[in-house]
Amino acid sequence: MKKQKEEQEAALKGIRDKNEIMDDAEALRRKNSMMEEELREMQERYSQISLKFAEVEGERQQLVMTIRNLRSAKKK
Repeated sequence: MKKQKEEQEAALKGIRDKNEIMDDAEALRRKNSMMEEELREMQERYSQISLKFAEVEGERQQLVMTIRNLRSAKKK
């Protein structure tokens, strides 16, 4: 009788352990999904910032050229 009770308790513990592992796996899947979404958002923001940087850099170069042209015209 005692052995049977121990076997039942061991079986129940195994079931609880399996359920716990399944719950942990599901939580990790959800976390992974959220992190993938966050990564996509970060990549999109990076792309937008890179594009804006390129635009600003182009404007800066145009201003530098304008200043050089004005300085050289002033010297003449």
